[in-house]
Amino acid sequence: MGFVSGFFTGFSLTTTLLYLTIQVHHSNRVDQRNAIRQQVERLNNLASPTGAYDRRLAPSNHRRHIEAAAEPSQPLMKDMLKHRWNKEMENLARKAYESRWEDVRDTAVEGWKAAKRLVKGE
Repeated sequence: MGFVSGFFTGFSLTTTLLYLTIQVHHSNRVDQRNAIRQQVERLNNLASPTGAYDRRLAPSNHRRHIEAAAEPSQPLMKDMLKHRWNKEMENLARKAYESRWEDVRDTAVEGWKAAKRLVKGE
């Protein structure tokens, strides 16, 4: 039984790794295909003879197509992080604006007194 179980364990581990490798490779290829298609479409839109030199002469649907192709379909990680940072800064600024500094001072004094009592053992 040791040989059979070891053989099937090795077989299942190998097939699992091969399957995952193939899936990752496939998803990378699909992403590359989509990126290349988008780039080719943009280049074709920029180099098309209709309105290549004067965009005002291009048909209106062609101009919309160029503008739609110029916009990224998904937000970039940089934009998402920037948005998260701005939200956090907005929340901190709102807290600083809405807080009363007298309350902060009173809280700090109470904390200092509690720490002093704890150290002295009262």
